[in-house]
Amino acid sequence: MGRLHEVTAVILALSGLCSAQNAARGEQETIRLLAQQVKELQEKVAALEARPGNTVTTFAEVPSQPSAETTEGTSPRDLLPHEPEGIQWRGFAEVNYKVVSQREPELGTFGFVPGSTANFYTGDFDLFLTSKINDRTSVLAEVVFGEGDAQSFDVDLELMLLKYNHNDHLKMSFGRYHTGIGYYNRGFQSGRWSQTAADRPMVMEFANDGGLLPTQAIGISVTGLVPSGKLGLNYLFEYGSGDTIRPELDGSGITDDENNGNQINFGFFARPEGVPGLEIGGSFYHDKISRLESGADIRIGQSIVNGYVVYVGHGVEFLNEGFLIRHSPEHSELVFNMPAFYSQISRKFGSLRPFFRYQYVNANVDTLFEDVLLRHGPSFGVRYDFNGNLAFKTQLDHTFRKGQADLNGLQMQLAVTF
Repeated sequence: MGRLHEVTAVILALSGLCSAQNAARGEQETIRLLAQQVKELQEKVAALEARPGNTVTTFAEVPSQPSAETTEGTSPRDLLPHEPEGIQWRGFAEVNYKVVSQREPELGTFGFVPGSTANFYTGDFDLFLTSKINDRTSVLAEVVFGEGDAQSFDVDLELMLLKYNHNDHLKMSFGRYHTGIGYYNRGFQSGRWSQTAADRPMVMEFANDGGLLPTQAIGISVTGLVPSGKLGLNYLFEYGSGDTIRPELDGSGITDDENNGNQINFGFFARPEGVPGLEIGGSFYHDKISRLESGADIRIGQSIVNGYVVYVGHGVEFLNEGFLIRHSPEHSELVFNMPAFYSQISRKFGSLRPFFRYQYVNANVDTLFEDVLLRHGPSFGVRYDFNGNLAFKTQLDHTFRKGQADLNGLQMQLAVTF
Protein backbone atom coordinates (compact mmCIF):
# COMPACT_ATOMS: atom_id res chain seq x y z
CA MET A 1 0.00 0.00 0.00
CA GLY A 2 2.99 2.31 0.54
CA ARG A 3 3.79 2.11 -3.19
CA LEU A 4 0.24 3.16 -4.02
CA HIS A 5 0.53 6.27 -1.84
CA GLU A 6 3.82 7.25 -3.52
CA VAL A 7 2.43 6.79 -7.01
CA THR A 8 -0.71 8.79 -6.10
CA ALA A 9 1.48 11.65 -4.87
CA VAL A 10 3.40 11.63 -8.16
CA ILE A 11 0.14 11.74 -10.11
CA LEU A 12 -1.09 14.73 -8.11
CA ALA A 13 2.25 16.53 -8.55
CA LEU A 14 2.26 15.92 -12.27
CA SER A 15 -1.34 17.11 -12.51
CA GLY A 16 -0.41 20.33 -10.70
CA LEU A 17 2.60 20.78 -12.98
CA CYS A 18 0.36 20.26 -15.98
CA SER A 19 -1.97 23.07 -14.86
CA ALA A 20 0.93 25.43 -14.19
CA GLN A 21 2.48 24.87 -17.59
CA ASN A 22 -0.84 25.28 -19.34
CA ALA A 23 -1.44 28.58 -17.63
CA ALA A 24 2.10 29.83 -18.17
CA ARG A 25 2.92 28.63 -21.64
CA GLY A 26 -0.18 26.99 -23.10
CA GLU A 27 1.90 24.30 -24.68
CA GLN A 28 -0.59 21.62 -25.74
CA GLU A 29 2.17 19.18 -26.61
CA THR A 30 3.50 19.26 -23.03
CA ILE A 31 0.02 18.59 -21.68
CA ARG A 32 -0.35 15.63 -24.03
CA LEU A 33 2.97 14.15 -22.87
CA LEU A 34 2.11 14.61 -19.20
CA ALA A 35 -1.30 13.01 -19.72
CA GLN A 36 0.43 10.03 -21.33
CA GLN A 37 2.79 9.74 -18.31
CA VAL A 38 -0.19 9.82 -15.91
CA LYS A 39 -1.86 7.03 -17.91
CA GLU A 40 1.30 4.90 -17.74
CA LEU A 41 1.57 5.45 -13.98
CA GLN A 42 -2.05 4.40 -13.52
CA GLU A 43 -1.38 1.21 -15.43
CA LYS A 44 1.64 0.49 -13.18
CA VAL A 45 -0.51 1.02 -10.07
CA ALA A 46 -3.11 -1.45 -11.40
CA ALA A 47 -0.35 -3.99 -12.10
CA LEU A 48 1.06 -3.63 -8.58
CA GLU A 49 -2.33 -4.12 -6.96
CA ALA A 50 -2.93 -7.23 -9.06
CA ARG A 51 0.26 -8.97 -7.89
CA PRO A 52 -0.28 -11.96 -5.54
CA GLY A 53 0.63 -11.29 -1.92
CA ASN A 54 0.00 -7.52 -2.02
CA THR A 55 -2.61 -7.80 0.74
CA VAL A 56 -2.44 -6.47 4.25
CA THR A 57 -2.54 -9.19 6.91
CA THR A 58 -3.79 -8.50 10.43
CA PHE A 59 -3.83 -10.74 13.49
CA ALA A 60 -6.41 -10.75 16.25
CA GLU A 61 -5.22 -10.87 19.82
CA VAL A 62 -5.69 -14.13 21.72
CA PRO A 63 -6.92 -13.28 25.26
CA SER A 64 -4.07 -13.22 27.79
CA GLN A 65 -6.28 -15.12 30.22
CA PRO A 66 -8.73 -17.95 29.53
CA SER A 67 -12.31 -16.76 29.24
CA ALA A 68 -15.67 -18.40 29.72
CA GLU A 69 -15.61 -19.08 25.98
CA THR A 70 -12.43 -21.18 25.97
CA THR A 71 -14.14 -24.44 25.04
CA GLU A 72 -14.50 -26.48 21.86
CA GLY A 73 -16.21 -24.40 19.23
CA THR A 74 -15.23 -21.05 20.78
CA SER A 75 -11.74 -21.64 22.15
CA PRO A 76 -8.75 -19.28 21.75
CA ARG A 77 -7.75 -21.15 18.61
CA ASP A 78 -11.08 -20.11 17.03
CA LEU A 79 -10.48 -16.44 17.85
CA LEU A 80 -7.76 -16.36 15.22
CA PRO A 81 -8.98 -14.48 12.13
CA HIS A 82 -9.70 -16.18 8.83
CA GLU A 83 -9.05 -14.04 5.75
CA PRO A 84 -10.25 -15.09 2.28
CA GLU A 85 -6.66 -15.59 1.13
CA GLY A 86 -3.43 -16.61 2.82
CA ILE A 87 -2.44 -18.31 6.05
CA GLN A 88 -2.91 -16.59 9.41
CA TRP A 89 -0.60 -17.64 12.23
CA ARG A 90 0.14 -16.99 15.90
CA GLY A 91 3.09 -18.11 17.98
CA PHE A 92 3.56 -19.07 21.64
CA ALA A 93 6.89 -19.64 23.36
CA GLU A 94 8.34 -19.93 26.85
CA VAL A 95 11.57 -20.06 28.82
CA ASN A 96 11.53 -21.97 32.13
CA TYR A 97 13.61 -22.52 35.25
CA LYS A 98 12.70 -25.36 37.62
CA VAL A 99 14.06 -26.39 41.01
CA VAL A 100 13.12 -29.56 42.94
CA SER A 101 14.01 -30.47 46.51
CA GLN A 102 15.81 -33.75 45.84
CA ARG A 103 17.43 -35.87 43.17
CA GLU A 104 14.88 -38.65 43.35
CA PRO A 105 14.47 -40.02 39.81
CA GLU A 106 11.42 -38.48 38.16
CA LEU A 107 10.28 -38.05 34.60
CA GLY A 108 11.98 -35.17 32.83
CA THR A 109 9.66 -33.39 30.41
CA PHE A 110 9.85 -30.17 28.37
CA GLY A 111 13.65 -30.20 28.77
CA PHE A 112 13.86 -30.59 32.55
CA VAL A 113 16.62 -33.10 33.33
CA PRO A 114 15.37 -36.11 35.33
CA GLY A 115 17.29 -36.53 38.57
CA SER A 116 18.49 -32.92 38.44
CA THR A 117 17.76 -30.44 41.21
CA ALA A 118 17.57 -27.44 38.85
CA ASN A 119 18.03 -26.34 35.25
CA PHE A 120 16.78 -23.99 32.52
CA TYR A 121 14.75 -25.27 29.55
CA THR A 122 12.67 -23.84 26.74
CA GLY A 123 9.57 -26.02 26.91
CA ASP A 124 7.34 -25.85 23.83
CA PHE A 125 7.50 -23.49 20.86
CA ASP A 126 3.98 -23.50 19.48
CA LEU A 127 2.66 -22.27 16.10
CA PHE A 128 -1.06 -21.94 15.28
CA LEU A 129 -1.94 -21.71 11.61
CA THR A 130 -5.39 -21.09 10.12
CA SER A 131 -6.67 -20.52 6.61
CA LYS A 132 -10.19 -19.92 5.37
CA ILE A 133 -11.45 -21.88 2.36
CA ASN A 134 -14.90 -20.32 2.22
CA ASP A 135 -17.49 -18.83 4.57
CA ARG A 136 -18.11 -22.17 6.30
CA THR A 137 -14.90 -24.14 5.80
CA SER A 138 -11.42 -23.56 7.15
CA VAL A 139 -8.20 -25.41 7.99
CA LEU A 140 -6.44 -25.27 11.35
CA ALA A 141 -3.07 -26.71 12.36
CA GLU A 142 -0.91 -26.59 15.47
CA VAL A 143 2.79 -27.42 15.13
CA VAL A 144 4.88 -27.75 18.30
CA PHE A 145 8.67 -27.80 18.57
CA GLY A 146 9.36 -29.50 21.90
CA GLU A 147 12.55 -29.81 23.92
CA GLY A 148 13.58 -33.29 25.01
CA ASP A 149 16.58 -34.95 26.63
CA ALA A 150 20.00 -33.28 26.33
CA GLN A 151 18.54 -30.20 24.64
CA SER A 152 17.26 -32.22 21.71
CA PHE A 153 14.16 -31.04 19.88
CA ASP A 154 11.35 -32.75 18.00
CA VAL A 155 8.39 -31.63 15.94
CA ASP A 156 4.85 -32.72 16.71
CA LEU A 157 1.69 -32.07 14.72
CA GLU A 158 -0.65 -31.48 17.68
CA LEU A 159 -3.67 -30.47 15.60
CA MET A 160 -4.62 -30.76 11.93
CA LEU A 161 -8.29 -30.06 11.32
CA LEU A 162 -10.58 -29.44 8.39
CA LYS A 163 -13.41 -27.48 10.02
CA TYR A 164 -16.92 -27.10 8.63
CA ASN A 165 -19.40 -24.87 10.48
CA HIS A 166 -22.85 -25.38 8.99
CA ASN A 167 -24.50 -23.25 11.68
CA ASP A 168 -24.51 -22.84 15.48
CA HIS A 169 -26.09 -26.29 15.83
CA LEU A 170 -23.63 -28.24 13.70
CA LYS A 171 -19.87 -27.68 13.70
CA MET A 172 -17.71 -30.50 12.38
CA SER A 173 -13.94 -31.08 12.51
CA PHE A 174 -12.02 -33.81 10.66
CA GLY A 175 -8.41 -34.75 11.43
CA ARG A 176 -6.20 -34.78 14.51
CA TYR A 177 -7.87 -33.15 17.51
CA HIS A 178 -7.60 -32.73 21.28
CA THR A 179 -10.14 -35.11 22.80
CA GLY A 180 -13.06 -33.42 24.53
CA ILE A 181 -12.51 -35.19 27.85
CA GLY A 182 -13.27 -32.41 30.28
CA TYR A 183 -12.90 -28.66 30.07
CA TYR A 184 -9.13 -28.13 30.22
CA ASN A 185 -8.15 -30.30 27.26
CA ARG A 186 -10.70 -28.56 25.02
CA GLY A 187 -10.01 -25.03 26.21
CA PHE A 188 -6.21 -24.79 26.31
CA GLN A 189 -3.75 -25.44 23.52
CA SER A 190 -0.16 -26.67 23.94
CA GLY A 191 1.30 -23.19 24.43
CA ARG A 192 1.48 -22.21 28.12
CA TRP A 193 0.67 -18.56 27.45
CA SER A 194 -3.12 -18.87 27.72
CA GLN A 195 -3.15 -20.73 31.05
CA THR A 196 -2.67 -19.04 34.40
CA ALA A 197 -0.36 -21.63 35.98
CA ALA A 198 3.08 -22.63 34.73
CA ASP A 199 1.92 -26.17 33.92
CA ARG A 200 -1.23 -28.19 33.31
CA PRO A 201 -2.99 -30.08 36.13
CA MET A 202 -1.45 -33.52 36.64
CA VAL A 203 -4.41 -35.51 35.34
CA MET A 204 -4.80 -33.17 32.34
CA GLU A 205 -1.16 -33.24 31.26
CA PHE A 206 -0.66 -34.47 27.70
CA ALA A 207 -0.08 -38.22 27.57
CA ASN A 208 3.37 -37.94 25.96
CA ASP A 209 4.42 -35.91 29.03
CA GLY A 210 3.17 -38.45 31.56
CA GLY A 211 -0.52 -37.55 31.72
CA LEU A 212 -3.11 -40.26 32.39
CA LEU A 213 -5.76 -39.43 29.80
CA PRO A 214 -5.91 -40.13 26.05
CA THR A 215 -5.56 -36.49 25.09
CA GLN A 216 -5.43 -36.77 21.27
CA ALA A 217 -7.03 -38.73 18.45
CA ILE A 218 -7.57 -38.74 14.68
CA GLY A 219 -11.14 -38.84 13.47
CA ILE A 220 -14.25 -36.68 13.61
CA SER A 221 -15.42 -34.24 16.27
CA VAL A 222 -18.89 -32.69 16.18
CA THR A 223 -20.30 -30.02 18.46
CA GLY A 224 -23.12 -27.52 18.45
CA LEU A 225 -25.89 -25.74 20.28
CA VAL A 226 -28.93 -27.65 21.52
CA PRO A 227 -32.19 -25.65 21.43
CA SER A 228 -32.61 -25.03 25.15
CA GLY A 229 -33.45 -21.37 25.62
CA LYS A 230 -31.52 -19.55 28.33
CA LEU A 231 -29.84 -22.78 29.50
CA GLY A 232 -27.34 -22.56 26.62
CA LEU A 233 -26.89 -26.33 26.28
CA ASN A 234 -24.26 -27.69 23.86
CA TYR A 235 -23.45 -31.24 22.79
CA LEU A 236 -20.15 -32.91 21.88
CA PHE A 237 -19.55 -36.15 19.96
CA GLU A 238 -16.20 -37.64 18.89
CA TYR A 239 -15.24 -40.86 17.14
CA GLY A 240 -11.63 -41.55 16.30
CA SER A 241 -8.48 -43.61 16.59
CA GLY A 242 -5.68 -43.01 19.06
CA ASP A 243 -2.51 -44.74 20.15
CA THR A 244 -1.44 -43.35 23.51
CA ILE A 245 2.25 -43.80 24.34
CA ARG A 246 2.94 -42.65 27.89
CA PRO A 247 6.35 -42.48 29.62
CA GLU A 248 6.25 -43.63 33.23
CA LEU A 249 6.77 -40.96 35.90
CA ASP A 250 9.29 -42.90 38.02
CA GLY A 251 12.26 -42.17 35.74
CA SER A 252 12.64 -45.83 34.75
CA GLY A 253 12.66 -44.97 31.06
CA ILE A 254 9.79 -47.38 30.44
CA THR A 255 7.02 -46.24 28.09
CA ASP A 256 3.55 -47.78 28.05
CA ASP A 257 2.06 -48.25 24.59
CA GLU A 258 -1.66 -48.61 25.18
CA ASN A 259 -2.49 -49.70 21.60
CA ASN A 260 -5.87 -48.03 21.90
CA GLY A 261 -8.74 -49.23 19.78
CA ASN A 262 -11.21 -46.83 18.22
CA GLN A 263 -12.54 -44.44 20.83
CA ILE A 264 -15.90 -42.79 21.37
CA ASN A 265 -16.57 -39.73 23.49
CA PHE A 266 -19.74 -37.74 24.04
CA GLY A 267 -20.80 -35.05 26.44
CA PHE A 268 -22.93 -32.02 27.19
CA PHE A 269 -22.16 -28.63 28.68
CA ALA A 270 -24.35 -25.67 29.59
CA ARG A 271 -23.60 -21.96 29.59
CA PRO A 272 -26.58 -20.37 31.37
CA GLU A 273 -27.47 -16.99 29.96
CA GLY A 274 -28.31 -15.68 33.43
CA VAL A 275 -24.77 -16.27 34.76
CA PRO A 276 -22.25 -15.17 32.11
CA GLY A 277 -18.93 -16.99 32.55
CA LEU A 278 -20.44 -20.10 34.16
CA GLU A 279 -20.08 -23.48 32.41
CA ILE A 280 -21.23 -26.83 33.75
CA GLY A 281 -20.63 -30.04 31.85
CA GLY A 282 -19.57 -33.64 31.69
CA SER A 283 -18.48 -36.38 29.30
CA PHE A 284 -18.18 -40.14 28.91
CA TYR A 285 -15.27 -41.75 27.04
CA HIS A 286 -14.65 -45.40 26.13
CA ASP A 287 -12.00 -47.42 24.28
CA LYS A 288 -9.90 -50.56 24.72
CA ILE A 289 -6.22 -50.58 25.64
CA SER A 290 -3.49 -53.21 26.02
CA ARG A 291 -1.13 -54.25 28.76
CA LEU A 292 1.71 -56.76 28.44
CA GLU A 293 1.60 -59.21 31.33
CA SER A 294 3.73 -62.36 31.47
CA GLY A 295 4.25 -62.11 27.74
CA ALA A 296 0.50 -61.96 27.06
CA ASP A 297 -1.30 -58.98 25.54
CA ILE A 298 -4.18 -58.31 27.93
CA ARG A 299 -7.00 -56.19 26.51
CA ILE A 300 -8.62 -53.79 28.95
CA GLY A 301 -11.85 -51.87 28.64
CA GLN A 302 -11.21 -48.25 29.58
CA SER A 303 -14.02 -45.85 30.52
CA ILE A 304 -13.54 -42.28 31.72
CA VAL A 305 -16.32 -40.25 33.31
CA ASN A 306 -15.80 -36.51 33.74
CA GLY A 307 -17.75 -33.70 35.37
CA TYR A 308 -16.83 -30.05 35.82
CA VAL A 309 -18.00 -26.66 37.05
CA VAL A 310 -16.12 -23.62 35.73
CA TYR A 311 -16.60 -19.90 36.22
CA VAL A 312 -14.45 -17.31 34.44
CA GLY A 313 -15.56 -13.70 34.67
CA HIS A 314 -15.09 -10.35 36.45
CA GLY A 315 -11.39 -11.13 36.87
CA VAL A 316 -12.12 -14.44 38.65
CA GLU A 317 -11.08 -17.87 37.36
CA PHE A 318 -12.53 -20.90 39.19
CA LEU A 319 -11.86 -24.29 37.55
CA ASN A 320 -13.09 -27.59 39.06
CA GLU A 321 -12.97 -30.98 37.36
CA GLY A 322 -13.39 -34.55 38.58
CA PHE A 323 -12.60 -37.83 36.79
CA LEU A 324 -13.22 -41.51 37.33
CA ILE A 325 -10.94 -43.76 35.25
CA ARG A 326 -12.28 -47.33 35.13
CA HIS A 327 -10.21 -50.30 33.84
CA SER A 328 -11.80 -53.75 33.42
CA PRO A 329 -9.55 -56.49 31.95
CA GLU A 330 -11.26 -58.88 29.56
CA HIS A 331 -12.05 -62.41 30.84
CA SER A 332 -11.70 -61.18 34.41
CA GLU A 333 -14.01 -59.98 37.16
CA LEU A 334 -11.47 -57.39 38.31
CA VAL A 335 -12.45 -53.74 38.01
CA PHE A 336 -10.16 -50.83 38.89
CA ASN A 337 -11.70 -47.46 39.70
CA MET A 338 -9.19 -44.60 39.86
CA PRO A 339 -10.43 -41.13 40.88
CA ALA A 340 -8.70 -37.84 40.07
CA PHE A 341 -9.56 -34.16 40.36
CA TYR A 342 -8.14 -30.66 40.43
CA SER A 343 -9.46 -27.33 41.65
CA GLN A 344 -7.90 -23.98 40.72
CA ILE A 345 -8.87 -20.46 41.69
CA SER A 346 -7.30 -17.13 40.77
CA ARG A 347 -8.17 -13.44 40.90
CA LYS A 348 -6.80 -10.65 38.72
CA PHE A 349 -5.59 -7.44 40.39
CA GLY A 350 -4.38 -5.12 37.66
CA SER A 351 -1.40 -6.87 36.07
CA LEU A 352 -1.13 -9.44 38.90
CA ARG A 353 -3.05 -12.70 39.09
CA PRO A 354 -2.31 -14.83 42.21
CA PHE A 355 -3.58 -18.42 41.99
CA PHE A 356 -4.00 -21.58 44.04
CA ARG A 357 -4.50 -25.15 42.81
CA TYR A 358 -4.99 -28.50 44.50
CA GLN A 359 -4.76 -31.73 42.54
CA TYR A 360 -5.29 -35.41 43.34
CA VAL A 361 -4.73 -38.74 41.55
CA ASN A 362 -5.22 -42.19 43.11
CA ALA A 363 -4.19 -45.02 40.75
CA ASN A 364 -4.06 -48.76 41.42
CA VAL A 365 -0.91 -50.87 41.61
CA ASP A 366 -1.99 -53.55 39.11
CA THR A 367 -2.71 -51.14 36.28
CA LEU A 368 -0.83 -49.18 33.63
CA PHE A 369 -0.61 -46.35 36.18
CA GLU A 370 1.35 -48.27 38.81
CA ASP A 371 4.10 -45.63 38.56
CA VAL A 372 1.64 -42.94 39.61
CA LEU A 373 -0.19 -44.48 42.59
CA LEU A 374 -1.40 -41.84 45.06
CA ARG A 375 -0.20 -38.30 44.32
CA HIS A 376 -1.75 -35.10 45.56
CA GLY A 377 -0.80 -31.66 46.78
CA PRO A 378 -1.12 -27.88 46.46
CA SER A 379 0.42 -25.39 44.06
CA PHE A 380 0.32 -21.65 44.49
CA GLY A 381 1.92 -18.74 42.69
CA VAL A 382 1.38 -15.53 40.78
CA ARG A 383 1.26 -14.45 37.16
CA TYR A 384 2.34 -10.94 36.11
CA ASP A 385 1.41 -9.59 32.67
CA PHE A 386 3.86 -6.98 31.43
CA ASN A 387 1.55 -6.35 28.45
CA GLY A 388 -0.66 -8.29 26.08
CA ASN A 389 2.26 -10.35 24.78
CA LEU A 390 4.61 -11.04 27.71
CA ALA A 391 3.94 -12.65 31.11
CA PHE A 392 6.02 -13.97 34.01
CA LYS A 393 4.86 -16.80 36.30
CA THR A 394 6.24 -18.04 39.62
CA GLN A 395 4.83 -21.27 41.07
CA LEU A 396 5.55 -23.35 44.18
CA ASP A 397 4.49 -27.03 44.28
CA HIS A 398 4.26 -29.60 47.07
CA THR A 399 3.45 -33.20 46.11
CA PHE A 400 2.71 -36.09 48.45
CA ARG A 401 3.76 -39.39 46.83
CA LYS A 402 2.77 -42.80 48.16
CA GLY A 403 5.84 -44.83 49.13
CA GLN A 404 8.21 -41.94 48.36
CA ALA A 405 9.39 -38.76 50.00
CA ASP A 406 7.35 -35.61 49.44
CA LEU A 407 8.56 -33.50 46.54
CA ASN A 408 8.84 -29.71 46.65
CA GLY A 409 9.39 -27.62 43.55
CA LEU A 410 9.75 -24.09 42.26
CA GLN A 411 8.88 -23.16 38.67
CA MET A 412 9.52 -19.84 36.97
CA GLN A 413 8.32 -19.17 33.46
CA LEU A 414 8.56 -16.35 30.95
CA ALA A 415 5.74 -16.82 28.44
CA VAL A 416 5.27 -14.85 25.22
CA THR A 417 2.79 -14.72 22.37
CA PHE A 418 3.49 -13.07 19.01
